[in-house]
Amino acid sequence: MELQLALDLVNIPEAIELLKEVEEHIDIVEIGTPVVINEGLHAVKAVKEAFPNLKVLADLKIMDAAGYEVMKASEAGADIITILGTAEDMSIKGAVEEAKK
Repeated sequence: MELQLALDLVNIPEAIELLKEVEEHIDIVEIGTPVVINEGLHAVKAVKEAFPNLKVLADLKIMDAAGYEVMKASEAGADIITILGTAEDMSIKGAVEEAKK
């Protein structure tokens, strides 16, 4: 079992300070959609650089342009990226193909 901490209503400096306090107790840190909207994928990169031993989940809730979005989140350091289950099959296929790279 892995423990995930969801960060939804913080900025990058607040996220890093919080993670310093709990890093040894968690396995995955979720960079929530509100953080991505406010800070961009730079939040994923900053957290991954500061905490390379944690898995970083980018909660993008991808619906379309999935291959491109997975590529950009991966480049930022995301280990896990969310895509909506209701996305059309081609989007899911594109996300999976890009993730395999």
